[in-house]
Amino acid sequence: MSTSETFWSRLRRARDQLAAQVLSHPAVTMVDIGLAEPKAGAAPVLRVHMRAGDTSDLKIPQDVDGFVVQIIQADYRMQ
Repeated sequence: MSTSETFWSRLRRARDQLAAQVLSHPAVTMVDIGLAEPKAGAAPVLRVHMRAGDTSDLKIPQDVDGFVVQIIQADYRMQ
């Protein structure tokens, strides 16, 4: 995994681009940067957090600027 400032700047720009595309959808709760699921390695990925519901009209790309996009489906609640 690269630790260069250029790499992280690209990753943050990709996150912002993805957020601009999908955050207006009511099922999307957050877009962030995280680590890939264990089976995929420990590379940084873009994660779209979504609640259950109709997402048939939502188009989420598989990658943005070469960074993999993962979907996390969960209903988060205050505890």
